Formats: sequence, C-alpha cells, structure tokens
Amino acid sequence: MTAEELKAAYELGRRDFSRSHLAQTNFHKALLTDINLSYAYLSRANLTRANLERAFLNGAVLYAANLHYAKLCKASLIKVDLEKANLDNAILNHANLSGANLKNANLERAHLVWANLRSANLTDANLEGADLSSAKFCQTIMPDGSIRNDDC
Repeated sequence: MTAEELKAAYELGRRDFSRSHLAQTNFHKALLTDINLSYAYLSRANLTRANLERAFLNGAVLYAANLHYAKLCKASLIKVDLEKANLDNAILNHANLSGANLKNANLERAHLVWANLRSANLTDANLEGADLSSAKFCQTIMPDGSIRNDDC
C-alpha cells in the first residue's frame, strides 16, 4: 500500500490499517487521527509533523522512522518498536508507551507529560530537554541502563 492509497482510504472513512506494510512511506504532515496501525511495518517511514493523535500503533515497527514534531497525544504505542527513531519535539502527552523499545531513539525536547513508560526500554535514548512531567515509570530502563521504578 502506498501513502496515497492509505490517505485516500482514510478520507473515505477507513481507519483500520493494522498489519499494513508501509516501510519508507512518506506521511509528512499527514492527518491520521484515530487510525489503527497496530502491528504495521513502518520502518524508516517519514511521519514528520504527522498528526497521529489517539492512534493505535501497538506492536508496530517504526525502526529508524522520522517522527520529528509528530503529534501522538493519547496514542496507544504498547510494545511498539521505535529503536533509532527520531522523535525530537514529538508530542506524546498521555501516550501509552508501555513495553516500548526506544533504544537509541532521539527524544530531544519531546513532550511526554503523563506518558506511560512502564517497562519501556530507553537504553541510550536522547532525552535532552524532554518534558517527562508526571510520566509513569515502573521497570523502565533509562538511557544509562538504570531501572526506574517510581510508579510500581
């Protein structure tokens, strides 16, 4: 499926694109609120400035994807693979990232207010300037390898 095909189906009211293969697809500035991309393959996809508020991305593969300035408020990202993804300035307020793989991810200046980071792996992630106010930590692997259990 191409980005154009997905956007056309989305505009016609379709929301379930789970298990879609969308590697290296360009969704720059796409409006995809409430979309279901669970278990989709989005490796190296360009989601710069995309609006994915309330999206379902559970188990999706976004390895090395570009989510620069993406809006992911209230998104469900349970067990998502965001290894080496660029999430700088992304808005992830109230997002559920429990069990997420964020190894080597760039979360510089990302907004993670009230985000659920339980069991997330942030090994070697860049959190410089990130807003983690009221984020939930339990068995969370921090960038330095330490385990944070504030909310267990």
